[in-house]
Amino acid sequence: MTGNRPSSITLSNWHYRQATTPSGDAIKDSKWKPARKDVTATQIQADLLNDGTIPNFFMDKNAEKVQWIADVDWEYKSEFSIDPVLLKRHRKHVLQFEGLDTVAEVYLNETRILSSDNMFVNHEVEVTGQLLAENQLRIYFKSATKESERLEKIHGKGYSFISGISRLHLRKSQYGWGWDWADPCVTAGPWKPIRLLMFDSFIKDNYAQVDASDKKVSKVIINSDIETEEEVILSTEVFDPEGQSIGLKSTFFYKTGTVSFNFDIDSPQLWYPRGSGNQPLYKFITTLTNNSGVILQSMSKNIGLRHVELVQEQFEKQEGTSFYFKINGVPVYCSGSNWIPGHSVLTMFTEEDYKKWFQILIAGNQNMIRVWGGGIYESEIFYSEADRLGVLVWQDFMFACGAYPGYPEFIENVSKEVECTLKRLRNHCCLAIYAGNNEDYQVAEQMKLEWDPNDHSGDYSKTNFPSRTIYERTLPQLVSKYHSDVPYHPGSPWGGKCTSDPTVGDLHQWNVWHGSQEKYQDWYKLGGRFISEFGMEALPVMKTYLDCITDKSELYPQSSTVDFHNKAEGFERRLALYVIENIKVSKMDLEGWIYATQLMQSECLSYAYKCWRRNWRGDGKRYTGGAIVWQLNDCCPIASWAIVDHYYRPKLAYYAVKRESAPLNLGLYRNVVELPYGEKQYSVDIWGVNSSLNDQRASLVVVFYDITTGKLIKQLEGKDVVLKANQTTEFYEKLEIPNSISDIVVFSKLEFEGNTIVTAADWPQPLKYLKFLDREVVAKVEDDQIVLTANKPVKGVDVTVTNRDVYLEDNGFDIFPMNPVILKAPGLNSSDKISVNYYQKL
Repeated sequence: MTGNRPSSITLSNWHYRQATTPSGDAIKDSKWKPARKDVTATQIQADLLNDGTIPNFFMDKNAEKVQWIADVDWEYKSEFSIDPVLLKRHRKHVLQFEGLDTVAEVYLNETRILSSDNMFVNHEVEVTGQLLAENQLRIYFKSATKESERLEKIHGKGYSFISGISRLHLRKSQYGWGWDWADPCVTAGPWKPIRLLMFDSFIKDNYAQVDASDKKVSKVIINSDIETEEEVILSTEVFDPEGQSIGLKSTFFYKTGTVSFNFDIDSPQLWYPRGSGNQPLYKFITTLTNNSGVILQSMSKNIGLRHVELVQEQFEKQEGTSFYFKINGVPVYCSGSNWIPGHSVLTMFTEEDYKKWFQILIAGNQNMIRVWGGGIYESEIFYSEADRLGVLVWQDFMFACGAYPGYPEFIENVSKEVECTLKRLRNHCCLAIYAGNNEDYQVAEQMKLEWDPNDHSGDYSKTNFPSRTIYERTLPQLVSKYHSDVPYHPGSPWGGKCTSDPTVGDLHQWNVWHGSQEKYQDWYKLGGRFISEFGMEALPVMKTYLDCITDKSELYPQSSTVDFHNKAEGFERRLALYVIENIKVSKMDLEGWIYATQLMQSECLSYAYKCWRRNWRGDGKRYTGGAIVWQLNDCCPIASWAIVDHYYRPKLAYYAVKRESAPLNLGLYRNVVELPYGEKQYSVDIWGVNSSLNDQRASLVVVFYDITTGKLIKQLEGKDVVLKANQTTEFYEKLEIPNSISDIVVFSKLEFEGNTIVTAADWPQPLKYLKFLDREVVAKVEDDQIVLTANKPVKGVDVTVTNRDVYLEDNGFDIFPMNPVILKAPGLNSSDKISVNYYQKL
């Protein structure tokens, strides 16, 4: 027996039909309609939109008109042909389902072959002997909302912060029930590809176990799961990042099982997150050959060699423990964003979309992204891009804002889901941490559930917080078994104590916007060891409203349609609080309100990043290990906490985060001393930030300007400084700000060999009290850049290319006299039209 090469067919040519009415009655003789053309995976909203059955649910208030879709059952079918010769050629035939959304019964030629109730589980079904020359695969999808309600009636109500509580019973992307940044959009359909695989021998899986704890030699085990009933030769060859072979091993194999090859890689090229080193990727190619020397199958995968540690050490001079990551022994400060699913309908989000978002992320100087637990385990391209570009991934398991069930069938279902996920992700070097859930411990705290932090029994099935068993026993056991080189953390936030304890673990700091609604100037009081969520809302740019609102009479801040595109509870009062508390609103039309909210958001996030990054003070004093803003993106056109809107248009806050996350940076903070009779004395702290692994020499320039007149009040003589590697360096503590009748802005910059490295400024707070008189900004449009100058200090310059979308490398910046800003804008032409706005422009 010599065996044949495997053959496969990926199902396409999908058709769909409605199976029931919203009341649950079956529809007789429902007509089949073609789904989107040439797609291998789809969901019902995408197909209904494509054929005109429903309106664009992102436009106007159309989301209200499509909610009925979730309450009915749907069917999909695909018909496919198989050459009878090909059918007889192979010993075994298997249907592979990468993912079904969600409650599905699958029929092959009208024989039921599979039942599935978990969106995150893949399936393999042997169909040997059941295939014909002409075949039909039909899938019946039950209403997820009705199924979750049915399960809730059986197992009881849970507890939740947000959206339908019944969602907790169904293993499906939770944001589909609606969140405070999205309308409900409960999808259904074959959301990942389905393949028919025909083979005699086959490599089912191929994965690497990497031990890179020794920088001199990395130990790599390449494992291959093989299915065969004949003698075959399995070979694995490893290639270095330059494509040179560094090892080849082979063996004969004659039964189903796992083959492992050990490779020692001397002087390995280690993978680091961006900013801390390079991202070399090794490749291993595994080949299956029959005894005649014919190659049956070849599988290629990339791996990065890295060792990740989560450092939680007791501090000597502060209470509590650290929380930061070391990669290959190098401490890494994490500056990043939270990621929500890229689209309300996942199959409408493409690989190109993922690549665009990663380019936006890294252009913003970010080195970590958190996959939030209310969405999905992301697409393969997501993790591959993170590997390639050097972005660490904080991976939540898919539990969010709820006390989930813990009955045996539910835990068994979760275990299958997590096993499938870990097997898929274990080759990716970007993974830095697995977290058990998003805010589920906070639900237990705030709703006073039965949660004793000192109870470490591991069995909490008798409590009203039974899912704790999943987070503290099921998940860590599975991570240890399938991806043991990545740290596991029971939840986010979590530190083993109260989830708001700033001295341990990670922290979701929502006392700005939510909670006690503190002033954002007080972020320095609100820090923690690692802030994995915090944020501020702002409206998207005007172009985005023009793209999603057709009635132009609705384009004003308090219109019902503008309000419809904001799902945050109490957003009117909270936005008004933070804007009116800080910003002078010159115009109350939509464009003026957009600018006011975006300037406020950018100021808010700038304060947070600046204050917390200051705490990265070196070995033994890394009091804050990272800040991950909520959130990077939107799944639909909406006003939210996102720093870039759904159409890839950055808000001013995106650029503020980019500036504060730069490898070399300056930080300024104003101190105020209250004196008798209402007098105040001001001083400023100035420090430098260096995330590189080498010291940086520079000259520090500090200038004081009168804001009202624009006059230079004082300039300090340049100070030679050294920014120490991978930490902050204090330059001035309580440097006195000169007294003046008017308010003073402090402008500072670092120079090296005559070139400006970075600039920063500290303005009196709140900004609403400042007077900006007789400002003039001159902008000269050139190819690929804009040169801007100002006669006096100018705050919050907002440049817009009005005739088309052009990515700007900075925005929302300040301009000072004699310090022109050269704004890079790749692809800009000198003929393009721009508008320039700034704070208190007349």
